[in-house]
Amino acid sequence: MRDSSGGVGSMTVLRVLPAGVPADGPAHCTATAWTRPLRQQARRYRDRVRPSPTTTYLSVLVAAVLGAALFVPTTPPGANDPVTNPAGRRLSTVRPVESRQPLAVTSEGLAASGAPAWHSAGHTGAGATVAILDVGFDGLADVAADDLPADMVKMAFDKDGILDALSDHGTQMAEIVYDMAPDADLVAVTFADNKFAETVAWLELTGVDVVSFSMEWTDGPLDGTHWTAPIIQASIDAGITWVVAAGNSAETHHNGTTMDVDGDGWIEVTSSGIEHNEFTIDSGDTAEVSLSWNDPATDLDLCLFDMQDLDTDGQPTVVECTENPQGLGESATEILTLANDTGTQHRYSYGVTRRSGPETTYETRTWGTGPLQFANPAASIGVPGNMADVITVGAVDWQTEQLQPYSAWGPNHMGDRKPDVVGPDLVATSRWAGPSNSGTSYAAPHVAGLVALILGAAPDLTPAQVKERITSRASRANDPDYKHGWGVIRLGSLPSTITAIRGHWAEEALDWAFTTKITDGCPRLGELTCPELAVTRDEMARFLWRFRGTPLAAVAAFDDVATDASYGPAVGWLAETGVTLGCTTTTYCPAGTVTRAEMAAFLWRLEGSPEGSPTAGFADIASGSFAEAAIDWLLASGTTTGCTMTSYCPQGLVTRAEMFTFLERRYDAPLG
Repeated sequence: MRDSSGGVGSMTVLRVLPAGVPADGPAHCTATAWTRPLRQQARRYRDRVRPSPTTTYLSVLVAAVLGAALFVPTTPPGANDPVTNPAGRRLSTVRPVESRQPLAVTSEGLAASGAPAWHSAGHTGAGATVAILDVGFDGLADVAADDLPADMVKMAFDKDGILDALSDHGTQMAEIVYDMAPDADLVAVTFADNKFAETVAWLELTGVDVVSFSMEWTDGPLDGTHWTAPIIQASIDAGITWVVAAGNSAETHHNGTTMDVDGDGWIEVTSSGIEHNEFTIDSGDTAEVSLSWNDPATDLDLCLFDMQDLDTDGQPTVVECTENPQGLGESATEILTLANDTGTQHRYSYGVTRRSGPETTYETRTWGTGPLQFANPAASIGVPGNMADVITVGAVDWQTEQLQPYSAWGPNHMGDRKPDVVGPDLVATSRWAGPSNSGTSYAAPHVAGLVALILGAAPDLTPAQVKERITSRASRANDPDYKHGWGVIRLGSLPSTITAIRGHWAEEALDWAFTTKITDGCPRLGELTCPELAVTRDEMARFLWRFRGTPLAAVAAFDDVATDASYGPAVGWLAETGVTLGCTTTTYCPAGTVTRAEMAAFLWRLEGSPEGSPTAGFADIASGSFAEAAIDWLLASGTTTGCTMTSYCPQGLVTRAEMFTFLERRYDAPLG
């Protein structure tokens, strides 16, 4: 990413490369001792930079340019810097490159998300605009016609105004968004750190709806006060939904307290007194180690050690240390880089020393290394994925939906549950096969595409409402944790045309009921839907009958059900299957409302009256109640959790919203 001087600032692009995949970087300088180094500026940093196929034939030149430039520091602006520079020019990058694969490639992550069903129903993201902010878009002009739109806008906010092409990482992110939302408008954006505020202001001005951000900053603080936080938050408040990769730091993150039990000046990494935290760096790679802490009145320093080069006392050799003054309001961050030119994988470590100030909590993170010997995955999400109001995305294997070991965990430092959801990685793009595409980078654009589909169908949703939709429909919506958040992304029910339900707590269930034809409208004249209206017994019969596919049945012999009643076949089927016996032996009471106890009995009988459920333990369900076994089953099956934690409210009336929610939860569930 070019900075204001025309240099190239580094960032973390949240990709993890498997062993054996080359990274385009030069033979960096040998790691040697450096006395009293100056503080390295905070930067955005690439985990590793993989050469794109279009530049492989220039591997030596690319390595020399990219590898050296990726560690040129950038100078971030203050959080309140005004947007005063002119906007970057809208230019496309055109370079002579080799041919891509002749056929378009679709991400394997689409199917499980439910996107194909939305596409088939005509929901393709039309009307939504997604900006992909990234380090580079190499080969963008040569992507197959079916992989990216021809009218994709390109913007660069830096000194030369030319879209950066440091790698094809951004190109891949854009392809995934396009797979998910093929009719959304896409914008490719690169930027210098000191033009970040200008970049985001332009996104607001031009009406961007969604930002896909598969990067992170390596500096702190991580308490929500990073200089980028107010810029991003202002754009969220203005209506832009930010989708941010969680990061790949679960195995390369450590946090602790600055306790020095033995008084030797070095902070213990473990309770057993170990003061080094080891890691490996592959041959030819350059890694970065960052240290940040919470109390600005404390002065900490970071040192790197060569664990395979011991001095005469058998102690590891010091490679490099920082000694920057802190404790008087300076930034509570230290960052060092380390290049391995030994010709083989090499073992290093870091140590932390407290120079002055009170004890505090700290955390360290590494990029471009193997796992830390003593890693703490908790709270390993970086900036800006740690922001409360962004949609933070971890990674699962698309085939197994198992969490990837590197996918960063929450919570954030403010105590918010993070990540929000997890999405698929190891998916194919036009240049790279799936096994090469690991990292939360690949998960985030799947979610950004989902957001575009949702906004295409419901353009008036706020970022908070979009986030609630994403989390409430995910696979662990009722059982979130700090690894998966609310679970694997799911689009859920197709959106109905009933715009009045947008933002309703049961919106998804209402959409499902209308699109599956469980209901076709509200019984009240002039209203399209009435989610809070109590369900009547004739409606209940129709809902359950349609839920089972409108099977044929004999006409019910109830005195109050006319032979030509629209709900007659439904009541006949309910009576024939034993779901209802009527309100009396001769009447059905079609206009009567349905209580929660009756609803439980209807659903339980519909599922075959399964026995053996554990006692629900609701305080308001009397032993021997006609609905006791049904309510026990309803709780055990996850169909309801009661009206409170201890009550079921059996005499409460069931609303249409509640009924559709219960039926949707039973949809495709096994009998019993």
